Amino acid sequence: MANPQPDDFDSLFNLEEEYYTEGYNLGVADGSRAGRIEGRLFGLEKGFEKFAAMGTLAGRNAVWEARISDQDSAAAEQSEFKLPKLSGGARLQKHLQTLFALTEAESLSTENNEDSVSDFDDRLKRAEGKVKVIEKLVSEGPLVFEASQPVASGSGNAQERRQIKIKRTDAGGESSMEDFNVRHARS
Repeated sequence: MANPQPDDFDSLFNLEEEYYTEGYNLGVADGSRAGRIEGRLFGLEKGFEKFAAMGTLAGRNAVWEARISDQDSAAAEQSEFKLPKLSGGARLQKHLQTLFALTEAESLSTENNEDSVSDFDDRLKRAEGKVKVIEKLVSEGPLVFEASQPVASGSGNAQERRQIKIKRTDAGGESSMEDFNVRHARS
């Protein structure tokens, strides 16, 4: 005999499945948001590291350019801090000009698309290779920062470094990753 009345315990048979589905959906939503935030922060960190490396190479290029022997440089002779002059001739000049073209900040793209990132990575690799060639020409080794070197005052140690704080604004909504403003603050 079939009972047309619904059983009071029918909802309990599906209770575990309901909680599992609800928890899964909440986890997916939370994981998606957390993944976007983590991905954004990771991208900012990696982008900063790449641009810092490019800036180091550009700085080394500027120092080498300043060290090239110039007979008309009277101001450099009066300085109490002197680096040895470089005499690499036209070959060194050509390599320095190429390195400058590779590391020039105005021509580096900050867009976040495949072509721009690929171009930047290619230029960074070529610039690193060019630095190795120049190091051989001027008989210098690679630039190495040792942990035992004292930190110059003003450059900041671990406690004095700038901290990046993320502040969320309401512009852009939940689907936009541009809704995080980066501001710098001293800790």
